[in-house]
Amino acid sequence: MKRFEYKTIEIKPKGTWSWKFDIVEIDKILNDMGSQGWELVTKESLDTGGTSYSFHLTFKREI
Repeated sequence: MKRFEYKTIEIKPKGTWSWKFDIVEIDKILNDMGSQGWELVTKESLDTGGTSYSFHLTFKREI
């Protein structure tokens, strides 16, 4: 039987009053997680009034 572990991280916009996300930083996080054997399984956008204020990325890897 396969077994998995899961990890969720939060991605926040850069700056205090900005809703812009740093794409280069997100790619760095995704590539780092992938090199450690983690596979992205879901992304949840946390938003208010149509504006995303953060994302939760959930990864899994076999143990």
